[in-house]
Amino acid sequence: MADWQAIFRTRLLQLYSKDAGLVGAEVERTALRSESVHMRELLAYEASHGTLTFDELHTKILQGTLSVYSIDPTALARLAEAVALQDVRTGDTLFATRALELVLDNATGSGRRFGKLLAELYFEQRLFTELDDLLVQRPDTGSHFYSYIAADARNPFIRNDLDGRAHATWLDRFNRQFVLNDLTPIRLRRGDDVPFNRLTTAPTIGPQPQGPLVTVIMTSFKPERTDLIQSARSILEQSWRNLELLVVDDASPAEYSPVLDEIEGLDARARVIRLDVNGGTYAARNVGITHAAGEFITGQDADDWSHPQRIQTQVTHLMRNPHQPGNQVYTVNMTEDLVRIRRGYSPFIPSAPTLMARTTIMRELGGYIPARKASDNELRDRISAYSGSTVYQISEPLIFMRILPNSLSRSDFRPGWQHPARRAFWSSYRSWHSTATPSDLRRAAHTQDPIYIPPRFTSPPEKTEELDVVFTADWCDYGHTQAMALEEIRELIRAGYRVGVLHLESPIHISQYARTYAQPIQRMISSGEVSHLIWDETFYTVKLMLVRTPELLQFMPHGRVGFTVEQLAVVADKPAWVAHDFLVHYIPADCSRHAEEFFGRRPVWVPDSTAVRRQLGDLVDAAELAGCDYVTAFDPSAWSTRRRGPRNTKPVMGRWAGETAALWPDARGAIEQIWPTDGRADVRFYGDQDMLLRVIGQKRLPSAWLSFKQNEISRRTYYRSLDFFVHYPQQRAAAVVEHSVLEALAAGCIAVLPTWMRPIYGEAALYAAPEEVWNTIEQYTQDADKYLKQSRRGVEFASTWHSDGYRELMDSLMATGRPTTQERTPR
Repeated sequence: MADWQAIFRTRLLQLYSKDAGLVGAEVERTALRSESVHMRELLAYEASHGTLTFDELHTKILQGTLSVYSIDPTALARLAEAVALQDVRTGDTLFATRALELVLDNATGSGRRFGKLLAELYFEQRLFTELDDLLVQRPDTGSHFYSYIAADARNPFIRNDLDGRAHATWLDRFNRQFVLNDLTPIRLRRGDDVPFNRLTTAPTIGPQPQGPLVTVIMTSFKPERTDLIQSARSILEQSWRNLELLVVDDASPAEYSPVLDEIEGLDARARVIRLDVNGGTYAARNVGITHAAGEFITGQDADDWSHPQRIQTQVTHLMRNPHQPGNQVYTVNMTEDLVRIRRGYSPFIPSAPTLMARTTIMRELGGYIPARKASDNELRDRISAYSGSTVYQISEPLIFMRILPNSLSRSDFRPGWQHPARRAFWSSYRSWHSTATPSDLRRAAHTQDPIYIPPRFTSPPEKTEELDVVFTADWCDYGHTQAMALEEIRELIRAGYRVGVLHLESPIHISQYARTYAQPIQRMISSGEVSHLIWDETFYTVKLMLVRTPELLQFMPHGRVGFTVEQLAVVADKPAWVAHDFLVHYIPADCSRHAEEFFGRRPVWVPDSTAVRRQLGDLVDAAELAGCDYVTAFDPSAWSTRRRGPRNTKPVMGRWAGETAALWPDARGAIEQIWPTDGRADVRFYGDQDMLLRVIGQKRLPSAWLSFKQNEISRRTYYRSLDFFVHYPQQRAAAVVEHSVLEALAAGCIAVLPTWMRPIYGEAALYAAPEEVWNTIEQYTQDADKYLKQSRRGVEFASTWHSDGYRELMDSLMATGRPTTQERTPR
């Protein structure tokens, strides 16, 4: 690698490493969630103190030549975790094992977490001697969840040790989860079937509990005989005897009738409902709801096993807590050999199918949305939103979920990752639940469910759909990039273009947990105004894929899209690097290469300013640089409002809350100088306040500050409420006109900006050092004429920005990928 390339890459990693450290989020969680193998470079940078690339670190680990004293042990353990849980390249498991062996005794803060992972890797590779030694040397490793790792390490069905003493010792350890919860321990029936299908307990002794009828709904489709019978028996052998079992068969072929007949013969309380048309699990459950005679309804999958005290525990809780709308129990996930160890997973999680609720509320809400996946969690959350009370989680091990390697639902999950379709569905229904009235949460109130259901959960289109432009962005954020993109999308829709969106997680917004989409784009997705693309879908042809900011291409997902992309363009909305402090935002060569791997073609770069064009001219091939600059869609009249001067003697100032730390000054003292906390100004921020709280290091905003979320107030209403738009990003954050500032100027706000922004906005704004901001605002608050003159300068500046030429630019990009006109929207 050339020296200058190495220097640029180091500076890039320094920037992202600093931002990740500032927000306190875990890089490995973002890497797993976004399927980015490129993020391994960032973790390798942290682990090696910036001295080694991932490939160099990988080689040294496998050769055994890396000294633990030359690295950050915890960072290397985090890298090993990301590599082990991604497991997409040959040698990933071996690298992770060796790295964890090297650093485990030196990693701080999360040694127990990394010890658990190493134990999982040993078990998976059948390195039982190493696993036994690890459990002796690090007893805390085996202490998770009733010491399940230590118990599984002696599983006789895995270690082929079936003598009576070994079996009894293992079973005693396995039953700790029940004994310590005062639940009946399990035992295994004799036979040749898999251990899971031999699970049983001693018969219930004593008086039977009395109470209301419970309906248990189980759906089946082409069921495995022994699995279905074992699941049904576990319900029929419950200590709560007053129940009915409805097995709704989802149109299995005729050859499955004998096993269904056998189910009905097990017990008079069991009934099979045979459907003529296959509609999926949740449509079948809705049929069960209509036939239910019980006061309470719950469910179970056809290959799971319920502990005999499960139904009694759930019913008793709801009877004692009439205000609770429902509950669900925790499941213990395991293989057919009763092994709970799985790489990267906890064995103990809430069980969605076990939701128990009153039959009245299930019917009022219209039951499950009839998607083919993920509707059980949606109904649980809708019940909570409808009732105003959270569905209760009973944290006792009351059901076993069978984990099969070829299960369809397993293809949607990996450690730290779930299929983007599930995330999109989750985002859509969470948005609906948070904004709908209780009556609107009833499915009968709508002609169709008011949320986005991915084609993966219904049925794919029969023919390929052609889209004109697909906007790729991090749609979980709502910053100026997303705001501009939304304006552009609306402009194209008004003109009759077929528009789609694709979500890619931005590395500048590293976060530990998944986030929902921003409300404005979620509404457009849920209403069908735009098509939502999932990267592995195959039924689209995209004329133009427009990547709205280059950082999205720096750390991309592993793999390649399934749909066809005819033209690919990336908007260079900022310089690759900033000279004054040499901060590198992205490396164009990397971005182009990653884009080609993911989208199947190299992108054309469309700079948004002359300065960015000059820089890109030295960094990308001339054939891949568009001949004109990017033009954004903007309608100044949409933001216009009448101004008579400041609202009152107490100035109202604000700005967007900002999605990155770079959009705020470095020092907290400067922040408080610019936006007072003492009450002399009314300070109002717009957008999610999480980043602002992280920047100021507080759990809540000062009492003099307010923050409005996007769904609480429109941007136009927000700007109308302000006198001053006070925007002080770090210099590396912007080099061109920003959409939020432009909107505020169009609305008549006076913009107060740092002095380095003067070449961008000229006389349209005021400029001041942080310590001068308050004096500047006071001058214009006390003089209405002075205020109105400056306000008009801003409005005039904003009025020169309009969308003329935007559609022509899109047409040119769609047709050739390389627009050549040199015309630019005037300023």
